[in-house]
Amino acid sequence: MITNPILDSCNIHALILDTTYCNPQYDFPKQETVIQFVLEAIQAEAFNPRTLFLIGTYTIGKERIFLEVARVLRKKVYVGAAKLRLLECLGLPKEDMQWLTSNEQESHIHVVPLWSIASFKRMTFISKRYHGCYNSIVAFSPTGWTFGKGKKKTPGKRWQQGTVIRYEVPYSEHCSFTELKEFVKYIAPENIIPSVNNDSAQAADNMVALLLNEDS
Repeated sequence: MITNPILDSCNIHALILDTTYCNPQYDFPKQETVIQFVLEAIQAEAFNPRTLFLIGTYTIGKERIFLEVARVLRKKVYVGAAKLRLLECLGLPKEDMQWLTSNEQESHIHVVPLWSIASFKRMTFISKRYHGCYNSIVAFSPTGWTFGKGKKKTPGKRWQQGTVIRYEVPYSEHCSFTELKEFVKYIAPENIIPSVNNDSAQAADNMVALLLNEDS
């Protein structure tokens, strides 16, 4: 873990922690590993020139995936006018912004709301919209929740129904369980306050116990 000289010299009384994935089952691959998986998947599926690629995002979040896709593949990415204005507010470098466009005709890689590709049923609407322009759709759903209990721990999983393909990739901008434990050990706070999934005192206590348990 990267150290911080300021934190090294401080005693932390209370640590308010994002405990979204405070469970040993959520120990994702590194972001770089997942992004590389997405890049290789796009290249593998690109044999059909009439394939539309979709990358799911939140209003803010997941930018690193589609920007890296654009940079490495040297292809423009369609984000829509509203999304483009929002990204401009983030102060991204010009080197990154040059790969983004609000003209969907300029790119066959589109950024879409994550919910719109959450199931094959929802993706049928997208398929109908672009009928005549594309005959295959490949979507990437980047969320840590794809890394749940009982699921094989890989950087991505491919599903297909007809000409529609969905990849579930365990990419998250929240810390994984291992990262949370390492941070808590480094900070060594007197108190830990879980900020997510803390709907009862017992739930909060259980998360703190997991974080402090050397064997978990």
